Amino acid sequence: MTILSRRTFLSATAVAAAGIGLVGTASAATPVPRSERSARAVVIGSGVGGSIAAARLAEAGVRTLVLERGKRWPITPAGDTFPPFLQPDRRSSYLTPSPVFPLQPPVLYKPYTGLFEKVVGQGMSVLCGAAVGGSTLLYAGVWIRPDAATFAEILPAVDYDELDAVHYPRAAKRVGIGTVPDDVLASPNYVGTRLFFDQARRAGLTAERLPNALNWDIARAELAGKAVPSVTRGEYFSGVNSGARNSMDRTYLADAERSGLVEVAPLHRVAGIATAAGGRYRIDVERTDTDGVVQELITIIADAVFLGAGSTGTSRLLVAARETGALPGLNDQVGRNWGNNGDRILVRALVPDPTGGPQGGPMAAGIRDQSDPRNPVTLTFGPAPLPFDLRLMAMPGFGACEPVGDFRYDSATGAVTLHWPADGDAAAQTSVKAMLLKLVEADAGAVPPLLTDVLSGVTGAVEQVVGGLLGGLTGGATAPLTGGVDRILGIASKAPSGVVDLGDLDPVTWHPLGGATLGAACDMFGRVDGHRGLYVTDASLIPGTTGACNPTWTIAALAERCLDDVVAKDVGGVF
Repeated sequence: MTILSRRTFLSATAVAAAGIGLVGTASAATPVPRSERSARAVVIGSGVGGSIAAARLAEAGVRTLVLERGKRWPITPAGDTFPPFLQPDRRSSYLTPSPVFPLQPPVLYKPYTGLFEKVVGQGMSVLCGAAVGGSTLLYAGVWIRPDAATFAEILPAVDYDELDAVHYPRAAKRVGIGTVPDDVLASPNYVGTRLFFDQARRAGLTAERLPNALNWDIARAELAGKAVPSVTRGEYFSGVNSGARNSMDRTYLADAERSGLVEVAPLHRVAGIATAAGGRYRIDVERTDTDGVVQELITIIADAVFLGAGSTGTSRLLVAARETGALPGLNDQVGRNWGNNGDRILVRALVPDPTGGPQGGPMAAGIRDQSDPRNPVTLTFGPAPLPFDLRLMAMPGFGACEPVGDFRYDSATGAVTLHWPADGDAAAQTSVKAMLLKLVEADAGAVPPLLTDVLSGVTGAVEQVVGGLLGGLTGGATAPLTGGVDRILGIASKAPSGVVDLGDLDPVTWHPLGGATLGAACDMFGRVDGHRGLYVTDASLIPGTTGACNPTWTIAALAERCLDDVVAKDVGGVF
């Protein structure tokens, strides 16, 4: 076993910390304890790719250690696991002093190992989940997939028919997905979703119910007053307190732990990965407390490593390892072929019909057009936890993008930073907005100028009313919407048709894809080129887009496909 010196370990940790997160250290008067251990297989990250890897390895009889930088978030009987979206606290963000999710009210708090990290890049930022279960605790939960022709434009060397027959259905069954039931859709909380269907019909388009990783029986219980009101009141982007969400920690990862072969280690942040003697791998880990203070430095020597830290985490670990010589065999495709999935978040204000408040969620309806495989587009309705009807609709959309982003290493700081050109998703910027404007035009076109003038003068009143309401809920904070919803109302009141593209205000994506893609940085089953026993199982495998779809289902199907091959050919041989 290769023993890492304290100096070497801390140097690697400092380099990685510069690019991956802000981590404190214990007082110099109290040395941080060190330990070492061995593992047959280590999975880094517990989101979609990591959880599927852990479950499949357990089924193959492989004892596995899962390292997760975030904490566990068990659903409490009191229904207070997660903070309300419009009342954020230190649980809301990962080791930052304020919220990072767009439109959340600005507050200050002591940094904590909370739910979201915003990774700031050049031209594009990424929102990443930091929790056992990864971003599946926090995402919209939509599971849609491209058709065969669109998928062929993305990964032509992967057999779509096999995914369609085997891997998409397997992942869906294990997680549990379904569309919004009629009785839920008919409830008063879902007036906005019903309106979206009406808007599509008036525009000559077809809206469909989107599958969601949700237990709709619990949503019914919420509406009946038998469960904590959460998702049916638009609370789903910062966790679902009723337990309705079928997140990875409650599905694949729970199955893995029940096997007795998988150990999940929360609050274990991977600082670096390198080769070790005998073809094994050395993983440098910081065990932290919930304030982010390092409690222990751990060296793990593993026979095999599965990277499931998401596109951003996996890409930065690999790029840093290549550039520092820790993994010298990595090729020049590592860190490349990245895209933002064509994400666009549009907000439509001044809607002539009631939109609801609060708006029952999660995202349950969408309009999809895949007639042009090179330029597909999807528009959805994203319900929000608004305190009352503000005639406001969030409209997340997805379109085509080019995988032209890349991660670059700065030798002076040790940081690995995402670089993204402003026109990388030019097609999505055009197509998503064009689809939304069809809905607006069907509702009598642009907002009349007189109404625009009136509304531009009343947004301050909206701030006072809504701010006062939420101020009472938060104990006197009277500006919860300043810089948030009220700002959007103000901008929208002056914008053509009342439509604002939030990407123009703060370019950010929830769906990072690429950085270690199939057939480039890896073989067609996630084996990292040049490193036997090193695998990628997450969104890094996909070159930039999943064809105007929320990517979760495709990530899961590809992870299942990769593990089929790895289990069949490598378990018992490579590791």
